[in-house]
Amino acid sequence: MCGIAGFIRLDGQPISASADIPILHRMGEAMQHRGPDDGRTLIWNNVGLVFRRLSIIDVEGGAQPFETPDGRISSITNGEIYNHRNLRADLEKRHAFRSGSDCEVLPYLYLERDIEMFQPVNGMFATALLDRERWRLLLARDRLGEKPLFYCVPPHGRTLIFASELKALFANPEVPRVFDWQAMLTRVQNIDTTAGERPSGFIGIERLPAGAMLDLSLRDGSFNIHRYWKLPNRHESDSIDADECVGRYRTLLEDSVRLREIADVGCGLFLSGGVDSSALAALTARRQILPTFSINNASTREDASAAQRVASRLGLPNHQICFDRTASSAAPDDWRRILWSCEYADINAEQLFKYYLHAFARQRYPNLKVILLGQGSDEFNGGYMGMILERSPPFEPKDWQQMGEAMRDQDAAHIAFTSGLVGRARMLVENGVIRREFVDALGGRQSGAATWDLYVRLYRGNLDTHLWHEDRTAAAHSIENRVPFLDHRLVEFLAQIPERLHAELFTDKRILRRAVADLLPADIANRGKGPLFYGQEQHHTFRMMHSILLRNEGELLDQAIEGSRLTDGPIDADRLKMLASRIALDPNMEGFEQLLSIVNMGLLAHMAATLEVPSRQTRNDRLPVEELVSHRGAAPLAAGNAFSAAAAARPACCPWV
Repeated sequence: MCGIAGFIRLDGQPISASADIPILHRMGEAMQHRGPDDGRTLIWNNVGLVFRRLSIIDVEGGAQPFETPDGRISSITNGEIYNHRNLRADLEKRHAFRSGSDCEVLPYLYLERDIEMFQPVNGMFATALLDRERWRLLLARDRLGEKPLFYCVPPHGRTLIFASELKALFANPEVPRVFDWQAMLTRVQNIDTTAGERPSGFIGIERLPAGAMLDLSLRDGSFNIHRYWKLPNRHESDSIDADECVGRYRTLLEDSVRLREIADVGCGLFLSGGVDSSALAALTARRQILPTFSINNASTREDASAAQRVASRLGLPNHQICFDRTASSAAPDDWRRILWSCEYADINAEQLFKYYLHAFARQRYPNLKVILLGQGSDEFNGGYMGMILERSPPFEPKDWQQMGEAMRDQDAAHIAFTSGLVGRARMLVENGVIRREFVDALGGRQSGAATWDLYVRLYRGNLDTHLWHEDRTAAAHSIENRVPFLDHRLVEFLAQIPERLHAELFTDKRILRRAVADLLPADIANRGKGPLFYGQEQHHTFRMMHSILLRNEGELLDQAIEGSRLTDGPIDADRLKMLASRIALDPNMEGFEQLLSIVNMGLLAHMAATLEVPSRQTRNDRLPVEELVSHRGAAPLAAGNAFSAAAAARPACCPWV
């Protein structure tokens, strides 16, 4: 995890030492949390770059920018190149390296491969690369969009400004800070199987698509966007069966986890008790003991219990934190801080939980800078079947076809939603008042597409939102999240599995459950998908969040109303407060999420417009949480257990704990 930013004078004017360098410094300061260990700037003609470093690989020697010995190429990168050792072994035959950093391979890959430089790369990254000889600047993001990168060309058209986070863009006075109410209310987006990008939320600010590269000429300021990756086509084959697919999946997942454990600092794992994070825990536990972290609230008790059972069986430390008895200490500034960290209005209690879980992990283990997550499995393995079929597991392979039929029936309504035809228009589409073919044309509906393709397309935007939130809640505490299920080799393999095997393998994530059946207790390997806090007890979480909104006589409501007024937003002040009062009297808290969403929009609009933002969370701040369980890990299980031999061979504890 690092932060990159910069700007290019598209009219060719050189960077001004007196006027521009202070702006670069402010942009770097705005993302210091992403890289508290080092900061550097680079100036060349009409290019100014700034880099903030979180040192994870080659802590002492991996400072950026990286430059080729002849000075032709410079690069700055946020992220990790997981297969850098293999790449370096080949590149060192022809090039001289100065560090052991993973990201130093990129300048040399560019020299040898040009815009195909990322073809052999396994990693998550956002990078800026300067080629002085060709007067060229490249900006690029990883295939699945794990690392963020925003850019803006202000209305005058003379500058391109980019950064890892919106707040770094806002530190540049040329960037407009106008909240995009229309985009956020309609959720207009360009969802396809490859990218699935959400809008930035601010007018004039774009996101570089996942798997894409912005190629800019420093001579005339022109640029184009090149997509360097997409999911491969599926070729039906009779030469592979389900068991072989499961075996290949297990091999790829094992290697993905191994690569994402590589670090010269401490690592941990968020453990929910579901099969995704439990599988990662079991795979890492064969090599080392990582501390695990779980949420234990009134609405997450079942998950917390499962997480503790998994940690105990694997001999892993498990820390469970709770907000139930400490919510009264959460102040409006706490929510502002989380919202400003996430930079996105569509957040709720999940982001509060994750924000403080990261904060707790960093306080508890000061050298911890890496967290493994189970994100991405549901979106590619069929984990959301229950949401589409609107019922609970168990599911059978015959349900795969039923899910496909349900998605095709609902597809027109989904396209209406993503095209901005919300509210009554969506209801009219669902009831056939608006002809289906009219909406199909809006969304480019794919007739005859495989169920897996429709499924991934439907949930690709969901994954994008999760990656955005996970990146920010971690970065706020100088932590890097790593997501083994998003290794591009794994995703490409899933995309190419013959359609005849889909029902057998993707029904309720059976490919994953079968792949790790020997590593986990049966009740965990077969445990159904459960949302983080939704369900019968969700009102506990909603009431906790509602109390924060009403604190100090509705301070956050008033700020949201003012944010709407400053930016020509749609909030009716009296009706908003009436809704907040009505929800407070409802035992089920109906409508709370809609209330929170519009309040978040107003708060973000106000903070961006005024730059009146809360101070950063520091490592020594008192957190509004309590630790309910601090389980240090059990002794290895008796011989004969699937993971006992590996557990017995591990070190007794991590050297950095």
